[in-house]
Amino acid sequence: MTQHAKANRAHPSAETRPSAPQPTAADIRRWRQYLADERAEAAVYRDLAQNRVGEERDILLALAEAEGRHEAHWLKLLGDNAQKSRPASLRSQLLGFLARHFGSVFVLALAQRAEGRSPYSRDPNATDAMAADEQIHEEVVRGLATRGRNRLAGTFRAAVFGANDGLVSNLSLVMGMAASGVSSGVV
Repeated sequence: MTQHAKANRAHPSAETRPSAPQPTAADIRRWRQYLADERAEAAVYRDLAQNRVGEERDILLALAEAEGRHEAHWLKLLGDNAQKSRPASLRSQLLGFLARHFGSVFVLALAQRAEGRSPYSRDPNATDAMAADEQIHEEVVRGLATRGRNRLAGTFRAAVFGANDGLVSNLSLVMGMAASGVSSGVV
């Protein structure tokens, strides 16, 4: 066999290469679920960003943009099969509801757990960048949740101390009046 023939056999041309295997029905179902979840997660981050300003808003919008890149990946893999969309998982739908109706601290804690459970590191069809993104998202969301908890704890602490000061002041006033010898009806 000639050198040229060996080279052609070792590196077949694009016309003779076998095409990529067709995705199975299970692959398509899984990709559709990933697509729906990415869309829902991006919406959650956008909803949370509406109630934030400055750096936190920018971070949440960047997270939504990253989820949009993941969505584009699954759309590309699905091709014509993307027509039939699936609803997002119940967990993602619940996060969306909570993001629209309640405080972000609770939602961020749940989003952190959701990012931590990402299957992309084990899925052969997810890119390494997507798996890395999900790990980074988990850390970023953890930081946002911690920041929010600290802010909430400070507000709660101020409310407790304020109520405590009010109670002590009122008790002191009543005790002072009682000790002054006025009739109990005045106190």
